[in-house]
Order: sequence, then C-alpha cells, then structure tokens
Amino acid sequence: MANTEIISSLLTRQDTWRGRNLRLPRRTLGTGHNSLDLLLQGGWPTAALTELLPRRLGIGELSLLLPIVKEQSSSNQLCLWLDPPYQPYAPRLAAAGIALDRLLIVRSKNPTEWLWVAEQSIRNGALLLAWSGEQHLRYTDLRKLQLAAADSSRAAFLFSSIKTLTDPSPAALRLELDSQSVNQLQLTVRKLRGKAPGDRLELNLDHNSTQRIALNQLPTGQHHAYGSISASGSGN
Repeated sequence: MANTEIISSLLTRQDTWRGRNLRLPRRTLGTGHNSLDLLLQGGWPTAALTELLPRRLGIGELSLLLPIVKEQSSSNQLCLWLDPPYQPYAPRLAAAGIALDRLLIVRSKNPTEWLWVAEQSIRNGALLLAWSGEQHLRYTDLRKLQLAAADSSRAAFLFSSIKTLTDPSPAALRLELDSQSVNQLQLTVRKLRGKAPGDRLELNLDHNSTQRIALNQLPTGQHHAYGSISASGSGN
C-alpha cells in the first residue's frame, strides 16, 4: 500500500483526531437520559470504547446501559455480556423491553480468552458489555478493544475497577460512577474530548432497574437461564 493510501486510511478512522477539525460532529447513540446526553455532547460515542468505573458494584451501573441494550436488542443486534459479576434477573430484563433471545452471557476461563472474546465480539458487530473484574488490563489490551470499536464503527462498554482510575486508557469516554442513595447515580467525567474532566451529573434511574444476584447464591440449574456459554463456545 502506497504511503498516501496509508495516510488516507488512517484519516478515515474514527479514533484518529485531527486538531484542525475541532468542529467535526461526533457520531453518538442516545443514552435514554436527556441530561446524560447533554453531558456527553450527544450520547454514547460510537466507533469507540466507553469505560465505566463504579466505586462499588451493584449501585445501578447496569441500569445505566439498559436503554441502549433495549434499543440494540430490539433491532435484532446481538448483545454480549462478558463476565458480569452477577446473574441478571431475566424477568426484569424482559419487562424492560429487552429481547432475551438477543442477549448472550459469556464466561471466560482466563485473561487471554477474555480479551479474545471481547475483541471478536466487537469486530463481529455485537454490542459488548464487558467486566474486567480484578484482572489488570494493559494499555495495549485496551487499545485492541478501542481499535476494534473504531474499525467496526460500534460502541463498546467496559466496566473497570475503580483502582484503575489513575491508569492511562485509550477509551474515548471514561465515567466514574458512585451512588449515595437508591436509584440515583453520580457520574463524573474523567475523560471525554471537548469536556473538562470533573464535570458531574446526578442521574435518577428507572425504578424498574434490574435485580442482580451473586452467582454463588443461585440455585443449581439457574446459571444458564438464557444464552449463557463459556468462552470456549460450549453451550449449556
């Protein structure tokens, strides 16, 4: 490939920033919350990785993404959840309008499988919601996910440990999440092009947010209630 072709290819990438084009509109997806759309200058960035960093798990962080999961699943798009820390409550998801037959839960066996599943799901057009758990993702690992999102023009979401907040990240958007009361989230922008770090929003969540149950508290036989497989691809 000639040098001019390489440069042209780079300039068309969604993750390539050109300083003189400050006013180029960003493509976004509505969050389902008007105030959040305003904070994020339109909504969730597409062709990009969004990193969500909750101060603790189970504060409503999943409810934040239910509107986009509903929209994408209703459009017959596969929504893949990688290593969620809880087993989502299927009846509540169905009541929220989410098409359960388009929802797939994957449990990885090790960090290598986790990264492979995350990258391949993005590149194959799925809406990815991934939880890194306690594993430490290198910048190069996150970069692979960001590039996959840019190449496929997809939005991808990663729930990371709050311990990684001070680590560099190639994600286009980083949001710190906290909660002081039920059904309310405090969002703090930690990274977003054109937005000063530290901007905050208190968001009231839908009272019909999903219940979450620790996997080790589930009765035997309910772990695979809908679309749950291991990363090796063996269905149950």
